[in-house]
Amino acid sequence: MYRKVMLSLTLLCLILLTLIAWKVGVFTTIAGLPFFPLVEKIITNTYFSGVSCSIIGVVIIYKWQVWYSKRKLKQDFRCNECIEDIYDGIETVGKYVPLVPEREKGNKDCDCNELRKKNAQKYVGFYLEHKGDVYFANLALSYEGNDLLIDSIQSCFFINLNFKLLEILNNVKNRLPNLRNKYPEIEELEKKYKETPNEELMIQLGEKLASYFVDARFMAGYWKELFDYLEYDPTFIKLFVKTYNTRYKFEDDIKLPVTVRNNQMIEVKREVRRAILRNKFRNFWKK
Repeated sequence: MYRKVMLSLTLLCLILLTLIAWKVGVFTTIAGLPFFPLVEKIITNTYFSGVSCSIIGVVIIYKWQVWYSKRKLKQDFRCNECIEDIYDGIETVGKYVPLVPEREKGNKDCDCNELRKKNAQKYVGFYLEHKGDVYFANLALSYEGNDLLIDSIQSCFFINLNFKLLEILNNVKNRLPNLRNKYPEIEELEKKYKETPNEELMIQLGEKLASYFVDARFMAGYWKELFDYLEYDPTFIKLFVKTYNTRYKFEDDIKLPVTVRNNQMIEVKREVRRAILRNKFRNFWKK
């Protein structure tokens, strides 16, 4: 309601101010100023026109190239597979990270060994309870096949010197070794701890997990930032898959010719886009 009222008041004030300015002759006065002839002379100047057109042309080409690169990258089948898997990993991390226990801080009078043991018990217990989610998220975020997506993005956007994107990519690449190297160490420590349970192994495993959860949270954030820059919308993909599977059965669809399947995909895409557009109009006033 607040947004509706504010938009209505803003439009009403704009209309009233325009009418008042027209009534008192503001537009006529402005038109009679020598400013416009001066602007006309500048625009008709050959040197100015050439420089201006060059700048505008470079900006348009740059924007178009960025838009085109994003579009083609998301249309590539292999890159799209990587993006979908990584996004599932981001969502999984988003589910379990808020549940990760906080490290208890001690004071000068506390027993450090006892405090380490207590914190380690929390992390080990949490890990054993959510091991499936942690494993899946780690695999999705740090899978070696994701290097294909990183290389493709670098190839697409390096030519236009997109430093913002390259900065995000560097964050992803710098954090990748942490997930790829730490998780096998965690699995090895867990195996040893189950075979011969002792406090030292439990403390090592707990401290390794505490560091790993921080890396996983940052990695999910970096991938999310990258996909936001690429303007990737998981809603369309998920709704498309759901609609397609509802309408066509896999065992029947696989027997059809490629042209028929392509036509079915185009039809479902149109339906999904219309559904998303209707939803946007219905929820225009909602955050």
